[in-house]
Amino acid sequence: MINLNKNILANFIGVAVTTLLTLLVVPFYLKSMGPDAYGLIGVSTMIQGWILLLNAGLAPVAGRQAAQAHIGAVRWEDTVRFFRTIDWFLAGLSVPIIALIFISRYWLADHWLGKNSLGTDTIATSIVLLVVMTLIRLATSVSRGIIANLEEQIWLNVNLVIFNLLRFAASIVIVNIWSDITILFIWWTLVSIVEYASIQSKISQLVPVKMPLFVFDLSELSKHGKMAGTLALTSSIWVVITNLDKLLLSGMLSLASYGYFNVATLLAGGVLSLTQPISQAFQPRLTKAFIHGGVDEVCVELRQCTRWVALLILPIGAVIFALPESILFLWTRDHAVAANAGFILRGYVLGSTLIAVGSILYIYQVAIGNVRWHLRGNIVFALCLFPTLPIVVRHYGAEGAAWLWAGFNVFLFLIWNAILLKKLARPLYPVWLLVDTIFPMLISFGIALFAGFFYVGKIENTWAMAISIIALTASISLILWLLSIRTILKTTYHES
Repeated sequence: MINLNKNILANFIGVAVTTLLTLLVVPFYLKSMGPDAYGLIGVSTMIQGWILLLNAGLAPVAGRQAAQAHIGAVRWEDTVRFFRTIDWFLAGLSVPIIALIFISRYWLADHWLGKNSLGTDTIATSIVLLVVMTLIRLATSVSRGIIANLEEQIWLNVNLVIFNLLRFAASIVIVNIWSDITILFIWWTLVSIVEYASIQSKISQLVPVKMPLFVFDLSELSKHGKMAGTLALTSSIWVVITNLDKLLLSGMLSLASYGYFNVATLLAGGVLSLTQPISQAFQPRLTKAFIHGGVDEVCVELRQCTRWVALLILPIGAVIFALPESILFLWTRDHAVAANAGFILRGYVLGSTLIAVGSILYIYQVAIGNVRWHLRGNIVFALCLFPTLPIVVRHYGAEGAAWLWAGFNVFLFLIWNAILLKKLARPLYPVWLLVDTIFPMLISFGIALFAGFFYVGKIENTWAMAISIIALTASISLILWLLSIRTILKTTYHES
């Protein structure tokens, strides 16, 4: 429990610093480079999502292998050969992707994005740089999953904070001096290269055997290929699901309007990213629990993980949902951004909060080595979303896309998660859905909407509003904690 609490705290510090830096630099980017350049940063985020889809296939498999080797369930010699095979697989994959983007860079700049003031050369060069940077970060992300499952999460988060300070805090100086999006992308690429080198060095220190440099073992790749392939296919569908609206709107909106849209989706995505510290801390525990005690033991850990998410994530999602324009203004100090992005933010943050809670069942499936149902769930989501989203975007724009996203996530959270519990986690059906998730959701959103409508939303003083929003979020967390404290203490006592 001590190690778990330390890991969760370290993970939250790492993600909190990253999220805060990501959010804090937005006003500087908007001011120094303008909404067109920030719109291009939004497009770069979308492209990163496309390329990083491989991470969802490789990182969980590599991390699970690391956790098994760490407790002696598999041989380290085979494990390090698998790690190095992944490195060379990603390197071989990167070459044709970079070549294709380089050849088509001017076509993409001229025919894809909406009207803007940046110029074709700037956009073409930026697209190539961001693809190179993202491929490096893909390899880094897979390697980070290995370190996390070797229980070196404190070091991992110190490393994360250092490089995100370089990536974001230092970029404020860069954009103030040059105001050039190309220079910013060059800096990000250089930081990514050094970050990857530091992660590889740490892995070499952690593994108890020497890691060969030139190894590509197809047998190791094929051994894990089914699970990795299922996860990669699942994440491919998920990336299309989460980026289809962005792709459609990038061709319909001006870069300035797309920049406002990206502000809303960035903040909503921040809520989803806050689950990562909890899931990263619990993933190796779930894997080990399944190896030692089977499904029953994993379910105990899963409920504990869910309580952490409820206490720390639900209040934030609920308050943003209740007060989107106030929070956007506090963040950007820009009335235009708050007015244009507020309603969009409300729909996306509701969907993101539901996904954040539902993602707990994903790490459960990775732990037990059965991810088929996760793939099926994404296929169902895609079949619902793909035919309807283009129609909604065409008629209702970004706001329609936001609320369609929210509606589908409400439906899938209630129906699909019930199916998952019945198929894979019988001991948790229906208590996980009704008691562990829906009940605290209703409390969180109910309190936030009530307080936002009758009090916080009417405050005009900026500082008073900020303090009230923080106090409201903390109050909801406290109420949820008081409601669940008996169960948490009982679980802790049982484990002790």
